[in-house]
Amino acid sequence: MSEQSLSESQRNLSKSPVSTFAVACPGGGKTRSIVHRFLRRTEEEPRQGIALVSFTNTAIDEAKRRCADRTDATRAPHFIGTFDAFLHRFIVTPLFPPVFHVHPKYVQKWSDIKGTNFRLPDSGQSPPVQFSWLEFAHDGTAHLQLSRLPRQVGGEFKELLTTRRNEVEAKATKIYLNLLQAGTVSCEAARVLTSRFLTHPRSRDILRQLVGIRFAEIIVDEAQDCGEEELAVLKFLLSCGANIVMVGDPDQSIFEFRRAVPEKVLSFRTQLAEQLEMSDNFRSSPAVCSFNNALRSGPMIELSAGDLSSLDTPVYLMGYSQLGDIAPQVLGLAKEHDMAAEDLMVVSHKESDGLSAVGLANVSSFRSNRILSIADAGFKIRSGEFNARTRLAAVTKVELALVEAISGTDFGNRSLERVCEDHGIDSRWLRDFAIRLATAHDASNMEARAFATAIRSYLAAADWGDASRPQNLGQMFKAPASADWKRIAMLDARPGMPCSTVHGVKGMEFRGVAVVIPQRPRTNKETGRTVLDDWENGFDSEARRVLYVAGSRAKELLIIASHKNHIDRVAGLLHRDAVIHKVRS
Repeated sequence: MSEQSLSESQRNLSKSPVSTFAVACPGGGKTRSIVHRFLRRTEEEPRQGIALVSFTNTAIDEAKRRCADRTDATRAPHFIGTFDAFLHRFIVTPLFPPVFHVHPKYVQKWSDIKGTNFRLPDSGQSPPVQFSWLEFAHDGTAHLQLSRLPRQVGGEFKELLTTRRNEVEAKATKIYLNLLQAGTVSCEAARVLTSRFLTHPRSRDILRQLVGIRFAEIIVDEAQDCGEEELAVLKFLLSCGANIVMVGDPDQSIFEFRRAVPEKVLSFRTQLAEQLEMSDNFRSSPAVCSFNNALRSGPMIELSAGDLSSLDTPVYLMGYSQLGDIAPQVLGLAKEHDMAAEDLMVVSHKESDGLSAVGLANVSSFRSNRILSIADAGFKIRSGEFNARTRLAAVTKVELALVEAISGTDFGNRSLERVCEDHGIDSRWLRDFAIRLATAHDASNMEARAFATAIRSYLAAADWGDASRPQNLGQMFKAPASADWKRIAMLDARPGMPCSTVHGVKGMEFRGVAVVIPQRPRTNKETGRTVLDDWENGFDSEARRVLYVAGSRAKELLIIASHKNHIDRVAGLLHRDAVIHKVRS
């Protein structure tokens, strides 16, 4: 990649000699710029390392792809990976064994460990307590956060938790400490441990030798997604003399549920010597850019600057009565603009809204039945409508079912990886076995009992490698209830187009995007406002940023699919904010 191929703002970011914060609009070429900078800096620093970190595997995979011709840049002392991987590798892993006397094994989230959900004694039919409802201090003490309870949790259960708070927190603290003693560490726990190590003088001295003098520069992609722990690490590295280069868009901060603190990111940026702005959008048409400007809370005004800068396609607003009405209307509109279904993406905040919009059943509630998980994985693998992340999540459920069959369902405080290690289960064999199992039979034209029988027969005849063939296949792989099976029995009915949540498509782009505004827009529990309230009144909120991120994925065609209850209001907002649009009845 030559420097001449960069725009002026991209070159400024690539060549800045000091610690820098760059605000980049969607399509601003930030990945192009930071990869160019990373490759240049790795050539300039033969001894110290240059780190490039982001927050999703998708972003990291793209960065690595662009560095494919420079394999030296991706090897030690340099680093490309997620911020979680950076924390695990350079902070938690070196300091964990001296404290807990075991090497850590990482899991993505606590819900991957069955033991993190527990019921209170004598609580009747109340749901189990989830670790995601708790916050853990440096010493492992659990603190219940009632604000994290899902909406469907009733007032009676909240009152029960409040009354028995001490009992809940004591139980969670014991489980959490047992998990750490077993070496099981979630990404959230790794961040807590990072904060703990950074506040301990001796640990800081060790980290100064291990990390502080290793890296000459840290380049942070999607900087708006930093949490307090990430900012603490950057502040520490800055004090060690490392150069800090951060690139992001505060209006794309949609991961507050993962502890992102956008307001503190904006405060931290003032500690960096140079501030840059990248407001040229090389991705999207003028109409899409006008929508982005309407939803953005920050002061930047982006301009369409790429090949689509002369495209006059408006943003379309269309109404619907039922979610199932969306796909035919979107496909018809796309056809008018010479687009096929594969050029499109239906995007929604809630996964269930998107699935309903494209005619798919929501199988997320079927996690407890292994046969349904196998059927779902087979469907997702065969279909071309699902991204790699979704397919991997489905296959992982099948892997879990297989390991449970081999080892039993009680993992205790061990991660799936640790259980596999303890039972001699090779991860590559497991992945291959899970995929072969999921694709062995097509569930779409079979009855539940027939499919379950076929799966058990396959498992009975399969080569289980070094693992012992389970003897309880009938108990472990029961046929699902007929009512559940009916909801996914038509798996051969492919959707007209792909769909995803907004969080699932962040960092991606599509020729056409349809954004779903449901009949009941999500309401903020603290403020009582919906996304339309926030947009109308100019409030900076995560819901408003979610809508901004959804629309900004579009290159040529952006369709706002609003329930008819809200279409007049949305039309008024588009008109007020000078969005180039057209209303379709």
